[in-house]
Amino acid sequence: MSKSVTSLNPKAKKQQEKSKNYLKALIILQFFLTIGLIIFGIITIFKTDLLYIFEILLGITLLVMGLNNHLIFKRRNLTIIYLIIGLGSIVLAILKLLGF
Repeated sequence: MSKSVTSLNPKAKKQQEKSKNYLKALIILQFFLTIGLIIFGIITIFKTDLLYIFEILLGITLLVMGLNNHLIFKRRNLTIIYLIIGLGSIVLAILKLLGF
């Protein structure tokens, strides 16, 4: 019968618990960003001046989703798509804000 690494090495167990807390924090961050995105989406229907904030928040949410896909779910294809669309959204929002 083989023992697991965490039962043989207490440092590995602490490190494993820290990584779980880090991943939980990323999921919670994604949840709050998604809620904020929904709220700003509804607000931008009535006030179009806040569209830049909505686009930047969309980009940040997609970046966090891509990071979660890579670290937690191990899906590489969706990670690349989320990162490209997220960065593109942020860049376009900043360019519109600057007047280009």
